[in-house]
Amino acid sequence: MRPTLLLPALAIVVVLLAGCAGGRMGPVPPLTSSEPAASVTVQRSRSALGAPASMLFSIDDRKVYALRWGQQFSFMIDPGEYRFGYDLGFNQCRQRLILEPGERYIVRMTPVCQIELLRYGDLR
Repeated sequence: MRPTLLLPALAIVVVLLAGCAGGRMGPVPPLTSSEPAASVTVQRSRSALGAPASMLFSIDDRKVYALRWGQQFSFMIDPGEYRFGYDLGFNQCRQRLILEPGERYIVRMTPVCQIELLRYGDLR
């Protein structure tokens, strides 16, 4: 490859890899309640739609975690009402969820704006 083409090709690779990056983006709200915390596991579906891009999970419109295809992220949070959501490409999806003290939840997210809240005990 000629040196004049190397720099633009490298720039394209960096941009593509940045879109696939996953991991923590910001903090989960701190635990402050005297009630037992809720345990939440957020799962991104293994759908082919949007697979190359990271799903940017947010709590109350604050980005918390970038989930790659099929990845999950677990955390503890005070019970209460929250607005969970994600950005994936041009999709911005949000849903109001109420979390109860001491409960364990699975939040399943698909690239077609489905955010499903399940109690851990309901999965058995």
